[in-house]
Amino acid sequence: MTKNKPEPTPQVVQPEVVEPVVIPDEVEEAVSESPAPVEPRPVEEPLLPTPPSLDGSDDEALAIVESLSPQLVQWLVPEEQVRKWVLVVDMLAAGKLPQRHKPIDFPMPGFAVQALGDDEYLAAETNSQRVTVLIDAVTAIPPRTLGRYYREWLPLLEKAYGELGKEDSFRVRMNEAVARILAVEDVDEEAVLVQPHVFYEYEDKSLEQKSALDKALWRMGKDNREKLQAYLKELKFYL
Repeated sequence: MTKNKPEPTPQVVQPEVVEPVVIPDEVEEAVSESPAPVEPRPVEEPLLPTPPSLDGSDDEALAIVESLSPQLVQWLVPEEQVRKWVLVVDMLAAGKLPQRHKPIDFPMPGFAVQALGDDEYLAAETNSQRVTVLIDAVTAIPPRTLGRYYREWLPLLEKAYGELGKEDSFRVRMNEAVARILAVEDVDEEAVLVQPHVFYEYEDKSLEQKSALDKALWRMGKDNREKLQAYLKELKFYL
């Protein structure tokens, strides 16, 4: 008769004891007292020079334009620059063009047309070249820099605007003028012109009834108009 083998005695595995990590007091204090990370402060740009009064601002205004766009300064009227630009902005916001007190004396060639017969005309393609050099001179000014000067000179601009007897602010009027120019859409380049008097008019009354600003932007040609509008889209970000 076979004897049963004894059952092996199970081994009991003792769990490993992990000693707690003790951080020295001086290290714990150093960690708790370490300063929080500081975000870098934005670099503040230095203030731009501004004249103390409107009456003494012309020399500085001309010097600034000469530094930003040497070609443009040759057409600036040297007297009352700030006041004249404020007047222009106010009129542009209303869809008008200044006839007097202009800040720029630009030699604009005559408006050319192509005769169709029966007293009907088309605007000549060469008309857009009349203002290309002026548009290039204006858009050569970095929008960001022009925006900085605008903000620094805004108190003077507001003072000049107040002299017009207006109730709102120049800042509001400037935004309206920019929006008005950006809203001008394309016009059919084949739109027929007539000459009932001295000046040419659009035969289509819906076009002729548009503002003087709209028609001036059409006459400068699509490329120049789009270049000016693209410039103003960027500029308004800095105003």
